Amino acid sequence: MKRFMFSLLIAIILIGNIIPIAYGEEVELSIEEEKYLLLKEENLRLRKEILRLRNQLSKRKAIKIPVLMYHHLLKQEDIEKYNWSNNTNIISVEAFQEQMDYLYENDFYTATLDELRSFLDGEITLPEKTVVITFDDGYLSNALYAYPILKNYNFRGTIFMLGYRVNDVQAPFDPSTTQSISIYEAYKYEDVFDYESHTYALHDEDENGGKLLISSDKNLILEDLKKSKELLNAKYFAYPFGKYDENTIEYLKETGYEMAFTIKPGYITKESDKYELPRFNISPHTPLSRFKRIVNGIEDIVPQSNKDPS
Repeated sequence: MKRFMFSLLIAIILIGNIIPIAYGEEVELSIEEEKYLLLKEENLRLRKEILRLRNQLSKRKAIKIPVLMYHHLLKQEDIEKYNWSNNTNIISVEAFQEQMDYLYENDFYTATLDELRSFLDGEITLPEKTVVITFDDGYLSNALYAYPILKNYNFRGTIFMLGYRVNDVQAPFDPSTTQSISIYEAYKYEDVFDYESHTYALHDEDENGGKLLISSDKNLILEDLKKSKELLNAKYFAYPFGKYDENTIEYLKETGYEMAFTIKPGYITKESDKYELPRFNISPHTPLSRFKRIVNGIEDIVPQSNKDPS
């Protein structure tokens, strides 16, 4: 039956029709949307086959996996032109390209968070040269600059989105300020990016400098986590500023999140706690030599700086 339905959808697309699909009520999908859904399904099948072959070709299986954390990207000329040089959350497009070139040229596999979770659960193996690529905050620059670079190498990544910032119509890109990917445009990049939660509106501090995700009332936190989860269909979470406590973890579990990421440097192993997963922050001060040590599993773990990335 599934094979028949798939063939039927292809036939419909070829003859240029539009079919209704019900999500509570009937809606019409454009030809482009139908093609996208079919390609997405096909890509998932190809993904599994690629992983199977990569595991066969890898001499050793992954024991520890680095998760890379990025934020905003800008061309070096725009960083200098618009005085972003002191912002440690902005990496140049040129540096990002160089890092992705290294991963591609050295046969790294970029795992999705679903694959990482399956690795932690012992359901799959991953090749030794595996990395996970993540972006925090949902900047439009991720779509403009990171997306084509990752797509060119068939890499995958995850963007942890701030829910309150993504519900507007997409504004034209302006390198002099920061902008978010609109939820209405996000589907265009799903062949590379998965979207997960960075809270809906608790990525901030209260009047005493406390992190809202920790200092807010329990019901407010639960409401925020649910709202973000529903908006993005999220399963995974990144702590704003890397701050959390035992209550935060309980709230995540209560609202159905399956993994959560900190900003503590370190490698993920099968013994890692799913709600305290480490990540390596990649900043403009990360030289390529250190990037290579990180992804090759030989970086010494040092305490993080006093200024935490968001």
